[in-house]
This record gives sequence, structure tokens and C-alpha cells, in this order.
Amino acid sequence: METTLRVLGDGLSIAALAIIAATAQGAWKRIPKGVPVPMQWDFAGKPTWRAPKPLALLTIPIASILVLLAFTATQATFTDDPMRAIIIFLVRATLAASLALSQLFHLRFVIKTLQDEGQL
Repeated sequence: METTLRVLGDGLSIAALAIIAATAQGAWKRIPKGVPVPMQWDFAGKPTWRAPKPLALLTIPIASILVLLAFTATQATFTDDPMRAIIIFLVRATLAASLALSQLFHLRFVIKTLQDEGQL
């Protein structure tokens, strides 16, 4: 059972990373060079700070890779206890989905903001 959970967790991590990478690549192609990318918005919907394109579009993918690889290593160490394997799988599945959704929402707001400003 632990092996099955590990393989399922790897599959979910790979799927989440594929979504994250594909959306980052799409945004990279769409955002012109030299345009600062909004990173955070205030309650009124206005950007509070911006980052250069490489930093803005690679932060979530790199952080996601590191976090999901850490959970891959963690899950491999708990092969003796089925309950721990289940808990780590569930946390890993939730985290993979959350990271993918955070990328999608962030890029949605980035594209909308840049379109409203006429920079796309």
C-alpha cells in the first residue's frame, strides 16, 4: 500500500508541476520583454509591487519543485507505518493542487492587470 501511495503521490506531483510549467511558459510567451510583472495587489485591485519577468514567472515553479521534492523524500522514509504514508500522501495531494491553483490564480490576475494597463 505504501508503494501505491508513493506512486500516486508522484503522479499528482508530476501533474501539478506540468500545469505550473505550462502556464508559466504560456505567460512567458505572452508578456513582452522588459514589462514588470505584478506580484501583489491591494484590496482595491491595484498592484502594490512588481518584479522582473524572470523572477515573477519562475518563483512559483521553482518553489513548487522544491516543496514537492521534499515531500517525495519524506514519503520515501515512512514506508514502515501505513498511517503515516496515508497522511503524507493526503498532504502531498492537497499541496500539489494548492500550488497549481496558486499559479493559475496569480497568472490570471497578472494577465488581467497587464491587459487593463495596455501592456499586452
